[in-house]
Amino acid sequence: MTTIELHLDEQTFERVKHIAAGRRASVEALIQDLVQRLVAIETTDDPILGMFAQEPDLMDAVTAAAMTTRETDPLRLPVG
Repeated sequence: MTTIELHLDEQTFERVKHIAAGRRASVEALIQDLVQRLVAIETTDDPILGMFAQEPDLMDAVTAAAMTTRETDPLRLPVG
């Protein structure tokens, strides 16, 4: 385990201690839990890619429509 030194102003530290006490946890455990939650959010909740994660049928329909449009309306016009 790695040890870090964290500098907080007195008001913030009192708030952290109050939150930790309310959860019946140490300050260290609270901070470790917060970091783990942030890592989980960053790795699972991509605002663009995850927007339709619960709608696979919709994504299939959108992809099919995009591919059909691409076949009939090319993105680039021939030169000349």
